[in-house]
Amino acid sequence: MTRSLLTRAWPALLPGAAAVMVLVASLVPGRSDDPAPAQSVDVVETSYACPAGRGTTVGAGQVRAGDDRSVRVFPEDADAEAATAMSDPGAWTTSEFDAEGVVVTETGQGAAASGHFGRVAPDDQGGGLAVGRCPGVADDAWFLGAGSGGRHFSTLVLSNLSSAPAVADVELWGTEGPIDAVEASGITLDAYEVRRLPLQDLAAGESVLGLEVQRTRGALSATVLDRFTAAPAGSETIGSAQAPRRDQIIGGVDGGAEDKELMLLNPGDQTARVDIESLGADGTFPVEDLQDLVVEPGAYVEVDVPDSVGSGPQAFRVVGDQPVAAGLRVRANDTDYAVSETTPALDGSAVVPVDLGSGVTAPQLLLTAPDRAASVDVEVFDAQMTSLGSSSVDVDAGTTQSVRAVPEGTSDAAYVVVRGTGDVVAAASYSGGDRISSLAVVPTPVSVAAPAVRPADG
Repeated sequence: MTRSLLTRAWPALLPGAAAVMVLVASLVPGRSDDPAPAQSVDVVETSYACPAGRGTTVGAGQVRAGDDRSVRVFPEDADAEAATAMSDPGAWTTSEFDAEGVVVTETGQGAAASGHFGRVAPDDQGGGLAVGRCPGVADDAWFLGAGSGGRHFSTLVLSNLSSAPAVADVELWGTEGPIDAVEASGITLDAYEVRRLPLQDLAAGESVLGLEVQRTRGALSATVLDRFTAAPAGSETIGSAQAPRRDQIIGGVDGGAEDKELMLLNPGDQTARVDIESLGADGTFPVEDLQDLVVEPGAYVEVDVPDSVGSGPQAFRVVGDQPVAAGLRVRANDTDYAVSETTPALDGSAVVPVDLGSGVTAPQLLLTAPDRAASVDVEVFDAQMTSLGSSSVDVDAGTTQSVRAVPEGTSDAAYVVVRGTGDVVAAASYSGGDRISSLAVVPTPVSVAAPAVRPADG
């Protein structure tokens, strides 16, 4: 590879969860060469993109009521009525879209807009439940657990969030190392275009894949729709994992003791040695048979997790001597599966959907405190943004707790707002019958840090 790992990972450290435009108060610097201190300013505009398609429901909401919401559907002549039904910036709204995708832009000081989508896939698309977050601008997005052959097929969905062209490069890795993908560089999207790229068109015949999407121009978002077409079947949304690093947490793991697959990608040029720990209700323990795992340079591997980890809600800590990307697939039955990604600690507020159409019910919240005790507040809202009540959960250091997102007996819940204090990683686990799905709980920015400034000379 032509870029160093540090160069590749650096854009992921930049704020990229949403396309934001901030309103900065007038700054009158004093007569000093020292820069003014950084200030926290409210986010006033947020954009995100939602994959659509047959049977897909999109939900749009926010932490605070916004001022205006525009909904663009691609192609432009599709589902105009559904877009209009989602235009209220002061409510949780849902619409079903049979289109390529939807781009939502919301304005409002500190509104912290957030979008999600859910669907129960038809049998010819693997069946199963998929719940996903509508991502904002991605500087550098990493996806693990995809496929392009056999019975495993994935589609990369790229969305342009602005009126200017957007460009992306895609790199893929298989079990034999980096893949020379077809026409994977310089992928250009027109204004507000949504492009679906079946991975078999880039690199066919790979049963498992890891990939990186790097934005090189414009405002572009990315997500992956994944499916297995034969038993064991199912479908899932694969969200972007953290960029490769030496210490990370895979949160929100639920399901049985069997059929858990750890996914590791080493894009660097040195061998990585990795240790895995399980963080459950009773504490943190090394995982038997997953110590000193060797991941060769440029390799993507999937490793069975031993049954000894148990069946309760848990998270996994991945510690390596070289940066790796990580994720985990959980197959609790023969008809569906869930994928958990690595995510940063929850710092601030996050929206978790409850009302996303038929087949999606209130989730369990899986809360992990990797290093020190944490406190989590959970507030339930109806579609009119009226609070239906709140609760607080304390999580001991080194443990994972599972709590109901919506207390039993609460009616009309549309979404919950999760607020974390301390070092906590959160995810939502959706289930109903044989269907399961996992959603990483990612903070929705209410404010951002404005850059420090200094007066001009003279």
